[in-house]
Amino acid sequence: MRVTFVVMGWENISVEYISSYVKTRGHEVRLAYEQALFDDKNYLCIPFAAKILDQGSNIIKQIIDTSPDIVAFSVMAVSFQWAIKLSEEIKKYLDVPVVFGGAHAIMCPERIINKKSVDVVCTGEGEFALADLLDSMENGGIDTSIKGFWFKTKPGEIIKNEKRPLIADLDSMPLPDKDLFAPYVPIKNYYLASTSRGCPFNCTYCSVSYITKLEKELENFKKVRERSVDSVIEELKINKAKYNFKWIDFRNSVFSPPKNWILEYCERHKKEINLPFRIFGHPLLINEEMAIALKEAGCFAIQIGLESYDPHVRNDILKRYESNEQINNAIDILEKNKVPYSLDYILGLPDQNEEELKKAAELFSGLKYCYRISPFMLSYLPKLEIIDYAIEHGMLDKNEREKIEEGLHGNYMYEGSDMDKDKRRLMNTYKLLFRSMSFMPSWLRKIFYKSKLYFIFYAIPFDLILRSFDLTMVIRDHDARAYALNYWWWFKKRFNPKHPNYFLNKMKKEK
Repeated sequence: MRVTFVVMGWENISVEYISSYVKTRGHEVRLAYEQALFDDKNYLCIPFAAKILDQGSNIIKQIIDTSPDIVAFSVMAVSFQWAIKLSEEIKKYLDVPVVFGGAHAIMCPERIINKKSVDVVCTGEGEFALADLLDSMENGGIDTSIKGFWFKTKPGEIIKNEKRPLIADLDSMPLPDKDLFAPYVPIKNYYLASTSRGCPFNCTYCSVSYITKLEKELENFKKVRERSVDSVIEELKINKAKYNFKWIDFRNSVFSPPKNWILEYCERHKKEINLPFRIFGHPLLINEEMAIALKEAGCFAIQIGLESYDPHVRNDILKRYESNEQINNAIDILEKNKVPYSLDYILGLPDQNEEELKKAAELFSGLKYCYRISPFMLSYLPKLEIIDYAIEHGMLDKNEREKIEEGLHGNYMYEGSDMDKDKRRLMNTYKLLFRSMSFMPSWLRKIFYKSKLYFIFYAIPFDLILRSFDLTMVIRDHDARAYALNYWWWFKKRFNPKHPNYFLNKMKKEK
């Protein structure tokens, strides 16, 4: 059987793992890919540019041309509306089952299965589930008893099967199918990898925390399932030879292997891979020995989620229980050992006030090796505890729950979730302040902050200045520059008649 995955905006590691396993079971996998330039729900969001470069029905033609037996979407909240609208169009041309999986499907299966254009919802890990589904189709028809799926047998009738056990041994799975995305993503620029599944923390704003709660009842549950060092090194060796990529981006929720794992990996990485890499960190996971090992192995950036510098907001609302002292200690370790790092910060949180933001700005103003401060607007995601807090304290209308589950709240990279005009103006001001500090040496940051020159941001065009900062960052920063190179590659493919994303490769309008 042939399954066509439909993906928008970025390379999807989950789809790559599912593809590689499904292929071992004798099935075919195709990809229909819409880059959605300047509205990829991942990094850049520039609406007017997105409209100019919109490809219209190109993605529909890609799907039809693959002659699928089943069409599959892996969706997050930010891509849900795009996927639903596209699935509705697909149904006009193809009489095949449509299955939705991914984080949003796991969190909101009841909402998704009731959409007219969705036939099946995957409620957990997709490798074994999808392979079993394809097997059943090959044997004559869909088996609606397969674990890990909800099936719509006819309007108003839904079969809700139990979830599947988690994959206990990640090393037993085939390596991700990078060949699936190679025609659509310039893997040579940088390589996406993951060493684990899950996260050790329970942050109330993150979908992984809710999915972890759902998984606790399952067989083989562990908060974090790690691959072995051997498995990760093998993957990088094979694909380095194939794609000759320039650096590695580890996309774990948080890079949280045990100390001995990290030390072994760093030693072998230097000898066997010898390429720069980036990881996602957490203040409680930073210690001196590992920071030094990572730097010596070629880690050029540790992206740390600070999120809030106010103990009440961080502990009581976000359920992040590190203290300011522990945060400062982690930063001191990185500063002392000259380890490049960046700090993420969430704006628009419940109970967040200007006093907190001033303290955060004061902290940022004294940092020397923090090469980037990344402020993000809060975007409420379905079923999360932070929504309950915001509604209970009158910061969010209870009717917003439905909009959140429909994926109708703004992208965290752009406007984020709804907030009143005065609060948004304040948050935008500090967003510009924090972003501008990324381009200043520490001595200038201090002068800029203490002189209160940043109040000029209240009066200037927000979008214009922020886009200027973003574009400057793209030119300067190693990781952001690689993404800009991807954009240039994608743009050029629009003018290649042999590529599926060729700008004239669209559905012909019916007369």
